[in-house]
Amino acid sequence: MTAGHDSWTADPDGGTATQPPPAVRFQVQPEFHAVPLGIGADEDAVDERFRQFARDYWGEREDLEPLRDLTATMYAANAEILVEGGAVYNALGIFPIGGSADGSELPERISRATLTVSVRDVDNPDPHLTAAGIAEVLDKAAEGGGTDEVQPITLPAGPAVLRIAGSRAVWELPEGEQERFFVRIEVWLPFPDEDRLLLLCLSTADVQDLYHYQAVLADITDTVAFGEAEAPASADATGPASPFSSY
Repeated sequence: MTAGHDSWTADPDGGTATQPPPAVRFQVQPEFHAVPLGIGADEDAVDERFRQFARDYWGEREDLEPLRDLTATMYAANAEILVEGGAVYNALGIFPIGGSADGSELPERISRATLTVSVRDVDNPDPHLTAAGIAEVLDKAAEGGGTDEVQPITLPAGPAVLRIAGSRAVWELPEGEQERFFVRIEVWLPFPDEDRLLLLCLSTADVQDLYHYQAVLADITDTVAFGEAEAPASADATGPASPFSSY
């Protein structure tokens, strides 16, 4: 993980990076822009975070106000669903593909992905047994006709399970049926000494960039650490308001 990557630290029981001891921490690439979840904030503060996110997303042009309103509303509704499912972090990744590192050649295109990190309760007598059980359950699900790839892996933070799954979405529109394919990369990582599980999920509709995003998620999971640690200054989840700044 190179210098300049953003750090995230939190207590998944509902606290923030300012309330020690943190339970888990990790680092993400600067291409990820955090989306507010509203954990530990009052209603007015949450609304302002989503309004700021929409302004950062669309800019300040007056004619784009309807899009800013729609964006804030949609992301706020999605955040409620994510938090109910145990999400502690959500971010939009915008990655240039191709081009040169020094900027002399422009990227060929822009690829987008969503990163969600959640904490789930699980009977975890031993991380190795838990990881093996998860792998078996996911394998059996794949045998039911799915195309999932499931593989036990070992991370610096402990035993884990990698799953890669594809899906297809279809919309019935006036001009005809429209379809789109998505790929989802998951890493299931048991807490070492708690009955909880960390689930990191990176999903994208740019399925041609699967290998790129496998490397991106691998880079993130290598930084996951559990237990007490002093949170970096950039990891304060309560500010600044803009999700496109350090957090």
